[in-house]
Amino acid sequence: MSTSDGCNGISVALFTDASYTGGAERYLQLLARGIERHGFRPMLITAGSGSLDRLKGEMRRGGFDVFETHLDLAGNPSSVCSTLRLFRYLGPSILHINLPGPFDATYSLVAPIARLAGIKHIVTTEHLPMVPSFAKARLLKGFSRRFVGRTITVSKDNIDHLVRNHGVPEDRIRVVYNGIPDSRGVEAVDIRGELAVPKEAFLVAVVSSLERRKGQETMFGAMRRLPGRAHLLIVGEGPDEADYRETVFRSGLGGRVHFLGYRDDVPGILRGIDLLAVPSTLEATPYVILEAMAAGLPVVASGIYGIPELVQAEETGLLVEPEDELMLAEAVGRIIEHGELAARLGKSARERYEALFTLERSARETAEVYRELLG
Repeated sequence: MSTSDGCNGISVALFTDASYTGGAERYLQLLARGIERHGFRPMLITAGSGSLDRLKGEMRRGGFDVFETHLDLAGNPSSVCSTLRLFRYLGPSILHINLPGPFDATYSLVAPIARLAGIKHIVTTEHLPMVPSFAKARLLKGFSRRFVGRTITVSKDNIDHLVRNHGVPEDRIRVVYNGIPDSRGVEAVDIRGELAVPKEAFLVAVVSSLERRKGQETMFGAMRRLPGRAHLLIVGEGPDEADYRETVFRSGLGGRVHFLGYRDDVPGILRGIDLLAVPSTLEATPYVILEAMAAGLPVVASGIYGIPELVQAEETGLLVEPEDELMLAEAVGRIIEHGELAARLGKSARERYEALFTLERSARETAEVYRELLG
């Protein structure tokens, strides 16, 4: 059986072996929705990780086929054969490999396996190429790179990292900014009522996985310097949650820091708060910043890597140094004290979203990369 071309569009297999559903996996869900409108027929192939159940469920509910394979070159070399058979069975015109980290998809060795299965056109998306390489990775990924026709990346800043760290030829790199659906019609969540905080409370949210590189600890330090009416919402789940709860308890912040866990109503939450904070130490172009921009919400974020391409300092938000509690507290304090600044930043952020970060624009530009590769 081959599902490559037909009346329903050109087939694109989206591949991931991620260990959990995060921003890079949301990329696949949104991409599938977007490219379907441009003459492509997406499907999802996962590496069989149970922790991707959320992504697989969302894709199925969207009407997309989902397939699983198990690729473990070190522990189970025969898994190459089963993956090869699946690729041949599906026969997509394009294989699009999603790389949350530069060494995922088994150092991109999925690419030569796909070529062996007869798939001629292979695309990757690199989200975090600023992660340094090492000898084994350079060898394996250097081999895999020969089979990749185009590398999409999500910020201009990533280009230099791809070339320097991972040897990707610059003429094969295409920058396509992430895009999201417009949340203008989304109803605000009454988060103040849900948490029983005072109406005059100033609500700041950090929305991300709970892990060190997301900078929640820096935000806790900043909270100790902010006025008592500032409340912090921690939205998400992750491996460091227990440590963070202990930190908050020992700091005496328990009444002002609220752990909300995983939420599927983030756009509504952003419409019910005052500020988004992104104090990360490692990011490219986080979706949550785009969601805040679409909601007309000001952002205070670390001025690292691709973030300044989203948040323009003093125009759509404020940028700070990562891991600098004092600078972060001062920036948040400015927003708290100056309502007119918050309104101006939020308005400009909404305009920038409309110009650069819609799902339609992102999907259209990705479809253009596909067509370029297909010739």
